[in-house]
Amino acid sequence: MTVFPDIDTWRAEGLRLRRQPFAWIALGALLVALLTGALSAGFEAREWRQAAAADDARRSALVDAAVAQFRALSPGPAAAQASYQLGRGELGATRMPVEGGLAFGIDRLRVLPTQLKATLDSRHVDARPPGALRNPLLVDSGLPGVPAMVALLLPLVALALCAGLLQEEREQGRLGLLRVQARRGVPRVIVAALGWRFLALWMVAMLATLPALLLDPGASAAAGGHWALALAAFCGAWVLLGGSLSALPLSGPAAMLAALGLWLMLTFVVPAGLLWGAQRETPMPSRLAAIVQIRDAQQDSETHEDALARDWYARHPTVPAQLPAVWPASFVPRVLAQDRVLRPLMRGFDDARLRQTRFVERWSWWSPGLALTLTGERLAGTDAASHVRYLREVDAFEDRWRDALVPHVMDRSGISAEGLAALPSFRTPPRASAGSTSPAASPPASPASR
Repeated sequence: MTVFPDIDTWRAEGLRLRRQPFAWIALGALLVALLTGALSAGFEAREWRQAAAADDARRSALVDAAVAQFRALSPGPAAAQASYQLGRGELGATRMPVEGGLAFGIDRLRVLPTQLKATLDSRHVDARPPGALRNPLLVDSGLPGVPAMVALLLPLVALALCAGLLQEEREQGRLGLLRVQARRGVPRVIVAALGWRFLALWMVAMLATLPALLLDPGASAAAGGHWALALAAFCGAWVLLGGSLSALPLSGPAAMLAALGLWLMLTFVVPAGLLWGAQRETPMPSRLAAIVQIRDAQQDSETHEDALARDWYARHPTVPAQLPAVWPASFVPRVLAQDRVLRPLMRGFDDARLRQTRFVERWSWWSPGLALTLTGERLAGTDAASHVRYLREVDAFEDRWRDALVPHVMDRSGISAEGLAALPSFRTPPRASAGSTSPAASPPASPASR
């Protein structure tokens, strides 16, 4: 016996839902709330892409200014110092690449380091953010991300519409009449009622979140399609959960209380438990031990400054040795020696974060809201795997950057104006898939930067 309703049952339940003022109010409030978040996310995504385009224009202007500066300089210590300042300036700035669904994960860009720069200094020792000092407690962080707002608000509306269907009929004294009228069984009526509620929730969620994509000039149809499927799965999960609660032998208030407890459990308790489990399975390296290693690396490089300079010249016989080395030629080998220690140390944190993320993703189906949020981050390219991939790409770019500039600092002659045109620029390799969870392997450091 099938429980799929006939056309008359579909029509009757659709008319019944349309005549419920509470359903219109709940769906309207959900539409307004999600639309507000989507508009905010869409404008943020547009600003990010505009800033990325402005970065390219600014780099061209910086290159032109540097060429004019170095044409006026004769080879010598002044040009070497200018080359060093150029190598630690804004010309090596990078920006994290994003995907076509940026609006669904733009909130992650507020908390991640996404605008690093290749430099002749050590990024791992001095990571102060550029610009004026700010108090994080007083900075407006904006609205939550679109997936987070959907994960928080839509389940409440879904449960309010679905959790007390049979209880309402029984308490209003209409359950017997419903059984008489439902000639082919009450389950078909319940399926039709839940089907209309699923369709209403999905349509409202899509209509409210679609502006986030429309406002983003870099949005893609593939991201929109994946988002529509993810929303459908999310709405379906909560409608089924609400419908299951309506079938329990509970009173109406008890069913709504159970629905609230279920929402709290799946939205807050389960994600917190998964995070705890991930931290237990893959603990983060000790931050205190990392600080001690950073200080030891700094002290060791300062103590052996002369030896490091001599060793660099010995490994690069094509560069005339300038001994005793003076600043900045005496400082650059120290930075290279520090990064040989600090890069693996920092990558240990990244690897632990990746393993924790894989653990959470593996069990995220226990929490529909968490699964939806992670899907939004993957569509935006702001998930943990994408960010770690960006960090590896910056390391590889920094190696090429140093290859091009360090020899000109160490020979105390400086880079030529023609050599500026050959400076590398930050280009990210193509990705195998937007949902990949493993970072692309970065090429090994080239000999000139070791």
